Amino acid sequence: METSNKQKIGTHFKKENIFLATFSASNDDTKEFLKSKFKNKAIGRLMASLANKSIIWSEQFDVFYKDDTGYTRFVEEGPETFAGDNSDGKGIIRNVVSAWEYYSEEQLCECMLNNKFMAICVLDWAPLDKYNKDYNKA
Repeated sequence: METSNKQKIGTHFKKENIFLATFSASNDDTKEFLKSKFKNKAIGRLMASLANKSIIWSEQFDVFYKDDTGYTRFVEEGPETFAGDNSDGKGIIRNVVSAWEYYSEEQLCECMLNNKFMAICVLDWAPLDKYNKDYNKA
C-alpha cells in the first residue's frame, strides 16, 4: 500500500465525522471472504459452511468516515461504504466513538492511497488497538 500527499485532517474530511467502530460483516460477506482466503477450495467451502451456520463470522474494527451515504472505511482496494444497520445487507456497525477520543491530530491524516483516492490514514496503530481492547474485549 502506497501513501502520498499526506496532509492534516480538514481538507477533504471533516474532523467531526471521523469515528472508530466495529464492523460485523453479513453472513454472505463472511462466506465469500473465507472462500477467497483459502487456496484449498475444500477448506474454504468448509469455513463458509461454518459461517452459514453462524459458528464463525467476520468482525473488524477500523477508522470510519460518517456522512449521509453511510460509514466509509478506506482499504487498499478502495473506499467501502456501509449503511451500518445491515439495511444494505453488508453488516452492522457498532461501538461507534469519535476517533478523537483515542487519536491526536498528529496520529491521523488525509492521504492519497495507491495514487487512486483520498483516504483517512492511521499513523499510529496503538490507539486503534486500545479502542479494540476497550470495546471488543480483545
